[in-house]
Amino acid sequence: MSDFSEKNIVVTGAASGVGAAVVRRTSELGAQVAGLDINKATGESVVNAQGGQFIHCDVSDVASWHETATTLNDRFGSIDHLHLNAGIQIAPPEAPLGDYQFSAMNLARYKKMTGVNIDGVVYGLYYLLPLMRAGGSIVVTGSLAGITPYDIDPLYAMTKHAVTGLVRSLKVELGARQLRINALCPGGIDTGIIPQDQRTPDAVFMTPESVAHEVMMLFMTPESGATWAKVSEGKPAWIVPGPGQKKRSH
Repeated sequence: MSDFSEKNIVVTGAASGVGAAVVRRTSELGAQVAGLDINKATGESVVNAQGGQFIHCDVSDVASWHETATTLNDRFGSIDHLHLNAGIQIAPPEAPLGDYQFSAMNLARYKKMTGVNIDGVVYGLYYLLPLMRAGGSIVVTGSLAGITPYDIDPLYAMTKHAVTGLVRSLKVELGARQLRINALCPGGIDTGIIPQDQRTPDAVFMTPESVAHEVMMLFMTPESGATWAKVSEGKPAWIVPGPGQKKRSH
């Protein structure tokens, strides 16, 4: 793994799951890390324990992003790597699987999910791209549900397909600014958003740490505008090609 010393790294959804794992590992490798999350108590505990800086941020809220960008500019001045990771599903994990179906859609939950999964990426890019240092990279946490059907939670799949399309379409524009962007699209990860009814005896989930390793690999890859699938801990991520792209792994 590359040396991250003296690199400034920003991670959303930093209080748990993959975000927390990225905070821990990049901090261990010498990075200066800012962890963003709406969960203040847990976020402070996780990020501060690694010597990082916690910033309370509601990624679905424009005003919160404006305040966060101002804070990051004051503390860091520039960002080397950005991990837009925050994400939720349409229903809470304890809900029965029927609550995840389109026919059971709750409008408040729908607005909250699109706010986190789509707006959280768009606003993050809008407010933090001006702070990105040339040569830097952005990794967006997508999902296997963003490149394949996911009939358990169709609206979640919709949000992740949106992210995939955005990442693939920003390659040229960000390349002109000497920046790279990639989407990591993992299968099931052992995090708090997994529906409890999916945790059957035969279900296998990747650890957040194994997915965090792939995030850090993508921080360093020369590829950009690519969608990377990750389906198991023992198999490296590979590019799921759009039209004109070839399948590759790292």
